[in-house]
Amino acid sequence: MADTRKACGGRDDETAAAAPQDYETKFSEFEYAIWHLGSAFARWRRDCLDAVSDVGLSSTEASVLHAIHMNGNPKGLMEISRLLHRDDLPNIQYGLKKLSQLGLIEKQGSSRKNMTYSVSEDGSRIVDAYLRKRREVLLRLFQHVAPSSRDLDDLIMQMHVMIGLYDQSSDMVMSRQP
Repeated sequence: MADTRKACGGRDDETAAAAPQDYETKFSEFEYAIWHLGSAFARWRRDCLDAVSDVGLSSTEASVLHAIHMNGNPKGLMEISRLLHRDDLPNIQYGLKKLSQLGLIEKQGSSRKNMTYSVSEDGSRIVDAYLRKRREVLLRLFQHVAPSSRDLDDLIMQMHVMIGLYDQSSDMVMSRQP
């Protein structure tokens, strides 16, 4: 019977028992690679910003600056949080305070609820220099991974699906807490 199952594309009992463990091991390697990717991306942002300016922003502060710069529209705290897919508001608020003190962003509005932030001229110069450096270095290298816009779209879609799976899994774990 095992030979018939193998011939039809199925697995014998021994292979079936080993497969979940192999898959779990590979999945652990996948998650380890995600950790590395996150760290490498944070390091890239920090190092690229350091190469084009001397302000010494952390990865979070750099992310906040870029989120505010997106589309050229002022953004509030909650919009920045959603754009960055983060729920650690105190860290984002600290980043906003530091960016404001450095003169890289400007506040608009008089109350916390209506407060929005936009990138200042100095902040725009830094982000523009970052984008030029990214174009010169990272985009040139990245074209080996996703040589066409279509390839990049496919990669983006896969990443968004993975984000959704992790978010859904997190919700499932949290909803089953005693």
